[in-house]
Amino acid sequence: MKFNAFKLEMGEISLLTFNRPGVNLFSTEVLKDFIRALKALHSSKDIRVLVITGEGKTFLAGADIKELSTFTTVEAERFSRLFHEAMDLVEGLPRPVIAAVNGFALGGGCELILACDMVIASEAAVFGTPEINIGIIPGAGGTQRLASRVGRLRAKELIFTGRRTSANEAVAMGLINKVVPKEKLLEDVMALARTVASKPTQCLEATKALIDHGTLDKEVEAFSRMFSYEDRERLMKEFIKKR
Repeated sequence: MKFNAFKLEMGEISLLTFNRPGVNLFSTEVLKDFIRALKALHSSKDIRVLVITGEGKTFLAGADIKELSTFTTVEAERFSRLFHEAMDLVEGLPRPVIAAVNGFALGGGCELILACDMVIASEAAVFGTPEINIGIIPGAGGTQRLASRVGRLRAKELIFTGRRTSANEAVAMGLINKVVPKEKLLEDVMALARTVASKPTQCLEATKALIDHGTLDKEVEAFSRMFSYEDRERLMKEFIKKR
């Protein structure tokens, strides 16, 4: 499949790279393509990990403000629902999703990293939810996912002020996992992806689902189910043999 604003390399470790000329932005057409790509990834039996990154100075600088400036309330609702569909597909991918943030992750770009399972950023990365500065609010799940990620008090501060945060501050507040040198970003992320991809698929799927939407009872059910897989028997035997 071909896309205008990003490229998708599918495999056990799939790589989606936003590469729009100039600045990476979410327009209606980009969102539609992104949804199409994500649905293909959901249908894939081969994928074990998805890595999302960007080229240039931006991971994603948010929505296309020029397009947004023309919207009526009806068009704005349609755009927000499209945005939510895309972010729900990222969050709902059964396998882990890792964001490799190379530069600015603002507005919709920040909302995208909130839908990912892990976030590794370069020292040059900048995060923020600046929508309030142009008279709107986060419209792709940001009010809910940001509060879940960093807590309600911190989320309110970031959204109310619209201020930007550095990669180091983002780590400190729990917004992202780790900061690495810019030149090592993709190398380190792919190493992490390979480690995660080496783990039993059923364990990855079960723990992701439980952390995101689980209960204690569902954990008992999932834990018990792991004993029906050959991976569990093999890995336990290998562990005992080593001891």
